[in-house]
Amino acid sequence: MQRPNVLLLGASKALELELRTALKDTCQIVGSDVAAERAAEEYRWRQASAALIVLEPPRDPNVVPISGAFPDADRFVAMVNIAAAGGTVIVLGGSMDSDLILRAMRAGAREFVLQTDHEGLRNAVRARAEGPQPNEPAAGHSVVTVFGAKGGVGATTIAANLAGALQASGQRVCLVDLNLYLGDVLSFMDVPGSYSIADVVANMGRLDDDLLRTSMIHHPSGVDVLAQSGKMEEAEQISASHVAALLVFLRHHYDRVVIDGVRGFDDIALAALDTSQHVLMVLTQDVPAVRNGVRCLEMLQRLSYDESKVRVILNRFQKASRISTDVVRDTLHVPVAHTVGNDFAAVIDAINRGLLLKDAAPRSRLTQDINGLLPLISGTVEPAARRSFFGGLFGGRKVTDGAA
Repeated sequence: MQRPNVLLLGASKALELELRTALKDTCQIVGSDVAAERAAEEYRWRQASAALIVLEPPRDPNVVPISGAFPDADRFVAMVNIAAAGGTVIVLGGSMDSDLILRAMRAGAREFVLQTDHEGLRNAVRARAEGPQPNEPAAGHSVVTVFGAKGGVGATTIAANLAGALQASGQRVCLVDLNLYLGDVLSFMDVPGSYSIADVVANMGRLDDDLLRTSMIHHPSGVDVLAQSGKMEEAEQISASHVAALLVFLRHHYDRVVIDGVRGFDDIALAALDTSQHVLMVLTQDVPAVRNGVRCLEMLQRLSYDESKVRVILNRFQKASRISTDVVRDTLHVPVAHTVGNDFAAVIDAINRGLLLKDAAPRSRLTQDINGLLPLISGTVEPAARRSFFGGLFGGRKVTDGAA
């Protein structure tokens, strides 16, 4: 049986050698000196089953960590990022400090083992390599990011109504607006911005399921809403590591977490994308949107996302458009997974009334199209036959200015 890969971060050369010897029959140690914010990417690239993070620096002042500088703050960032990406974190500490253990667990660690307890470490690695743990999110719980390839493609409309459709299907859903300054979700849902993202981040250590439920903003559809734009003055306090930890936390409490407000690839957007099990990339039938779609797919390739994670959604779809689904497919070299119709009047009427489409226009084709997104998230639909996800990304038929 092949030994699993285990990523090691923040260890001295001497400790790495010691651990390689202690775990030689249990796993393959892959040491790394990557920056903490890239830890999740390194974890995926190494195809690791667990990450060992040395929380306390060596006592010996003559021993230099591999990275040259991997302070405690960076170690906690690495924990959060790896845990947010679905990874398993095992912390190695120099002492069983209760405060340190609590902080590590809140950052996403699953085990805390003394550096000198080699047998305990072997047992922890074996257990964690075997599969999901009881404290991890239940099977089927997932984070869905609705990602607009450019502004104005209707991503917020899809995110809000997708959340409502999921809630109506019997799932418990939280809609999160990660446009921290000028998000539209509160306006679309016509709810006040009372309890904010910063509030939840500050209180994650003491929020249980019941307290979380009473703290959230509740839309009449049953969807819980979380945003920051109602308290913009606190937005600067929210970091990418906060967002990663928040989404992991919410995934434990909700069947689906739907994210809006992710535009581009800044640190907060990457934290959301890393944490997501599904990314719905929204385009419209115009040249700028499709060209941006090509750029976005190229970046998603660099992030090593699996092809099953990213689906292309064509919004405001019109059959008569010269930029057809075939043109979009041939330009992006990825099929259009789903189309959502164009009914501006129905959307504006629903927004102005503070309703979702399923309540404002339950029989409309647009509402049916939103419901058609659900199988993509549940995984019941097999992807259409296609070439490699990013193979020949810039080859083949292209969109030109105004024509196919």
